[in-house]
Amino acid sequence: MLTALLLASALALLPAVGDAHELATVAAPKLESAPAATADPAPPKTWPKTGPKTATRLDLQLPSLGRALREKGTAKVLAIGSSSTAGVGASAPSRTYTARLEVDLETALTGTDFDVIGHGLSGEVAQGAADRMKREVEDVKPDLVIWQVGTNDALRHVALDSFQNCLKKTLAFLKEQQIDVILINPQYGDLLIKDTYYEEVVKAVAEVAREADVLLVDRFQFMRNLQRQRGDRFYLSTDNLHMNDEGYRCLAEQLATTIIAALPQATLSTAHNTAHNAANNAANNAANNAAGVRQPAAASGLPYYP
Repeated sequence: MLTALLLASALALLPAVGDAHELATVAAPKLESAPAATADPAPPKTWPKTGPKTATRLDLQLPSLGRALREKGTAKVLAIGSSSTAGVGASAPSRTYTARLEVDLETALTGTDFDVIGHGLSGEVAQGAADRMKREVEDVKPDLVIWQVGTNDALRHVALDSFQNCLKKTLAFLKEQQIDVILINPQYGDLLIKDTYYEEVVKAVAEVAREADVLLVDRFQFMRNLQRQRGDRFYLSTDNLHMNDEGYRCLAEQLATTIIAALPQATLSTAHNTAHNAANNAANNAANNAAGVRQPAAASGLPYYP
């Protein structure tokens, strides 16, 4: 079911054939039908076709990630940031957004192998992540960097000019290394926005993402919409700051949708066909087995990613 939902949502984001290179930047799935996080909740039933109008870009892709999938069928994703990336508030390592993202991507894109590596440090500001970015990139050699940034800078009132310059310099370095980037802005909470500086940092992240031509997952707006429907307790821990299991599930699905939407259209089509063929083959094999027909050995190889 998750495969179909992620592929359907991503394919819905794709434009007509004449505009094959135009893709959606922000994907903010609505989880109106999701149950409480007492167990692994079911995936959302509905996904909007676009994100907030103020954060829409239709011309950004993930070329390095697509190249890795084309050439190797595998991809490395480095998730860097603070406590949200470390998974503070999750009930188990398997409930963090990094763990869930890896499963979501591999489920949606049949035949791929994603290695999502989470290197989060609680309490870290943007400059801290920037200082270790070069070493992290050298160690992991990622095709995609997901940078969750801004929450602690907002809480500590780091100067906006300094904050934005830090982001710009680090994004320029990653561009030189030909590494794709997705930024995640701060989380939303009613108590957090009582400090007006908090939203100034949220706006600063969006401004840098727009100027640097990088994808932005608008976690702030997505969680604000969700809060109006379910309240803070649906996605935040009791400290009113860190996300809970449900919050991490939402973020992983939001990221997976964004990533899939930013891959070439043929990649999604191939993954969809592969999943469809696998389902048909499984059904045929079951029928043949029931009839006593011996099956040939399965062919090796991975889907082709143009």
